[in-house]
Amino acid sequence: MLARALLTYLLCAFGIASIGQDLHFSQFYHHPMHCSPALTGAFEGEVRAMGLVRSQWTSVPVSYQSLAVGADRKLWKRGAHSASAGLVLQGDRAGDAGLSWVQAALSVSVAQRLGTNQYLAIGFSGSVFQRQFDISRLKFGNQWTGDAFDPAKPTGEDFNQTSGLQPTFGVGISWRLSSPDYRSVAEIGLGSFHINRPEVSFRDAPSASLLPIRWAATGHATQKISTYLDAVAIAGAWQMGSAREWVLGSGMRLWLRPQETALRLTGSIRLGDALITALQYEFGDWIVGASYDWNISDFQVATRGRGGFELVTVYRPIPPPPVKTFKVCPVF
Repeated sequence: MLARALLTYLLCAFGIASIGQDLHFSQFYHHPMHCSPALTGAFEGEVRAMGLVRSQWTSVPVSYQSLAVGADRKLWKRGAHSASAGLVLQGDRAGDAGLSWVQAALSVSVAQRLGTNQYLAIGFSGSVFQRQFDISRLKFGNQWTGDAFDPAKPTGEDFNQTSGLQPTFGVGISWRLSSPDYRSVAEIGLGSFHINRPEVSFRDAPSASLLPIRWAATGHATQKISTYLDAVAIAGAWQMGSAREWVLGSGMRLWLRPQETALRLTGSIRLGDALITALQYEFGDWIVGASYDWNISDFQVATRGRGGFELVTVYRPIPPPPVKTFKVCPVF
C-alpha cells in the first residue's frame, strides 16, 4: 500500500536534529524550507504560507524566543517538470545580552515527476543573516571595584564589533510520494546549509569561528488506515559541528469530516533532551497547532521539566481530488 514501507521505516529507524547556532522547531515538518531547499513547493496545490513562534526555557534566565514566517509557490509547470520558489524570514533572541540571529532566505527548487504521484526535486537557497548582542547589558569582573559594580569602568574585553551581516548558502534534494486523495503521503528531505562556512565571530579570529555546515535529513509520512483514521510518522537527523539532535515520533490523524476536518495528535522524543506532544487541527485550507517540550535532560534541574511551547499556522489551498468516474446525462 502507498507509503506503508516508508511509514514503517520512519517509525522504526530515524529522527530529527537541530542544535548549534541555527534555529530549531519541534514542529519542523511545518517548516520544510528550513530542513531542505528542495522541499520548496513540495505540497499539493499552488501556494503555501506558514508561521511558527516558539518560547523555550522560560523558567530560567536564558530563555529563547524564536519566530519564523515563510511562503512558497509553484512558478511554472511543463509536462513532468515544475519549478518553485519560497521566502523565509526567521530569527531568535536569548540571554542577558539579547544575543540574536535574524535571517532572510530565498529558496528555489526544480522537481521531476516520476510516474503519477511521485516527485524528485533538487533545491538551492541563498540568504543573509545578522548576529548581534548588546554588550552594555553584560557585567564583567573588571567592572567590580571591590565594593560595588561600576558600569563606567572598562570591561577589559576586546570585541571588535557587536553585530555582523553575512551571506550563507544551502543545497538539498527531496523525494515525495502521494495518493490521489492526498491522505497517504511520504516525504524525505536532505539538506546542507552554510556550505560557504560564513564567519560569525565578534573578534578578529575568523579561522576559529566559521559557522559549521548544518546537515539535515528529515522524513514525514501519513498512511490512510480507514475512512476516519490515518497513521502518522515524523523523523529526521540534523548535525551542526559537534552538536547533534535526534527526534523520532508517531501518532494519528482522526478525521471528523473526511477530507475536510481532522485532529492530528503526535508524540515524539528528542533523544536525551525532551518529550514532545503536538496537536494540530486541520480545517479546509488551514492547519493550526501547538506543541510542548517536556525537558528530560540534565538541564531539568534548572527547568524542573519545563521546556518549550510552540504555535504554528499553515495555509495551503488544496485542490479537490480528481474525479474518478464521469456520468453522461442524456439530452432530451
